[in-house]
Amino acid sequence: MTIDAQAVRAAAGSTRDPEIRRSLAEMGLLDEVEIFGSRVVVHFHLTSPLCPSRFATSIGRELRRRVEAVPGVTSCEVVLRDHFLGDKIQELINARGRK
Repeated sequence: MTIDAQAVRAAAGSTRDPEIRRSLAEMGLLDEVEIFGSRVVVHFHLTSPLCPSRFATSIGRELRRRVEAVPGVTSCEVVLRDHFLGDKIQELINARGRK
């Protein structure tokens, strides 16, 4: 099954910032979508490199959940760019079996 790149981008971009209440796509925060077979990698950034980690993690997890719901996607890795706690937040976003 071929994954629809536009559907992946739409799913990822529809994720809303809980404070601003606008989607990542509306704010131009979705940087890149890569598709490797059934695996997807989504790169995004936030409105501030100092965004509270609670919000950054929540946004990233919701983004991953939405992309993994796209038909044909078996897994999604989320890459947070330009955040002072980016590595730690990425670990939390991409952790399996935990919330």
